[in-house]
Amino acid sequence: MSTRVSIAQTGPLKGNEQFMAGNYVRYDEDVQKIKAAVKKAVEAAVGSIDNVIKPGQKVLVKPNLAFQAPPTSFAVVDPRTLEAILLYLKEESKAGEIAVGDNPSLGKHIGKARAAFAQSGLQEAAERGKADRVIYFDETETVHMKVPGARYLKEADVWKPFLDADVIINVPKLKNHLAKTVTLGLANWQGILRNDHPSDGGVDGKGLHTNQQGQHRNDIDEKVVDEYRIRKADLVIIDGVIGMEGQGPHAGFPIEMGLIIAGTDTVAVDAVAGSCMGYEPVEIPAIRIAAHAGLGEMDLAKIEVVGAPIASVKKHFLRANGNPVGVWKGLEVYTQQSCPGCYVNIRGAIDNFALHSGFKLEEFNKTLGDVIFITGGQPDLDPEDCRDKVVFLVGDCWEYFPSAPKIREALKLARKVIVRAGCTPVYVFAQINEDLIGLGTDAGLLAHV
Repeated sequence: MSTRVSIAQTGPLKGNEQFMAGNYVRYDEDVQKIKAAVKKAVEAAVGSIDNVIKPGQKVLVKPNLAFQAPPTSFAVVDPRTLEAILLYLKEESKAGEIAVGDNPSLGKHIGKARAAFAQSGLQEAAERGKADRVIYFDETETVHMKVPGARYLKEADVWKPFLDADVIINVPKLKNHLAKTVTLGLANWQGILRNDHPSDGGVDGKGLHTNQQGQHRNDIDEKVVDEYRIRKADLVIIDGVIGMEGQGPHAGFPIEMGLIIAGTDTVAVDAVAGSCMGYEPVEIPAIRIAAHAGLGEMDLAKIEVVGAPIASVKKHFLRANGNPVGVWKGLEVYTQQSCPGCYVNIRGAIDNFALHSGFKLEEFNKTLGDVIFITGGQPDLDPEDCRDKVVFLVGDCWEYFPSAPKIREALKLARKVIVRAGCTPVYVFAQINEDLIGLGTDAGLLAHV
């Protein structure tokens, strides 16, 4: 029997125009339309939901709660979609309990799970959808475990509620990602691991490699697949109502899709969803790694796509670009010998600052001068470049390169040095944005919001 993935369309939604313009408004009729699409997609993929959820089982619905952000960020699952999924499960399944739970990737730094659920609208959605409870993973325990077959993530600290559930339903968001190309079903497993700040007890004997902070280097896609080895989802329902193209997962743009995509093979669902975004499955590293490891199917010729044909719903998403060099005048990034773990997160931070902080970059640069970011080895660095400048030193590996003395000399010449350590310091995605806002505020600049 072939792997089956279904694509259902919601049809026009009353609130989408306002939503995409930056004003989230929930309408009952929209939730009902999305619920109908969920029912159609799930049942086309698996038949009755009873084939996935047996009577009395404990179900965990894991949405993509990327970080503390409002619905209009389009970085998190659409609250209407989560509500619709929960209502469908409550009405159609014989589950003993239906819970919603997640841990945002940057939870310690821009809001823990409880705050992130609230701001994203997913707390209210869970309550409207009649979820039996919301589980804030970071308020629970983890289980330290070995990961069979893993290439890099050989041990992991996994949230216990994820392991305890009888059935896991994966609810990702259809969006781009600077480091992973896209964030779909495989990447949504980032939330199953503990997240520690590298300077806040993160290196604890078990090591940062066991949690989210150790996931965002060159090996991010291999580790995403290793996370998937911990436990596969029983059902995947992708929120493709409004996707995010461009500089996802934080500074992209909404793109109206009107899709619900469902199936039981996460790799196949991701392959179909990526195709709907205009990507070939092989362009997405996690998909090809998982498929080659025998963890799912990525060959569209071997996937039975039911419902709407891919060709009829496909849109070519603007691609994300993780290179931070030369993007924003006055925010100068030196990254000669660095992996994406640092430079992609620097790109995310400076994009956030430039696009969303409210400060005018020209005014910021005129007042503060160039701000320099140094990460990794710098064989051709002239320390004089940093004289009287604000310098950010990002990551740990710079110390291991022969250019370390040159970097130390540059730091002595700087007017101000801000050190953001860690490997990978994914927290800088949020922290550097806050640091830049602080520099502007301290200089007497006003944010134009």
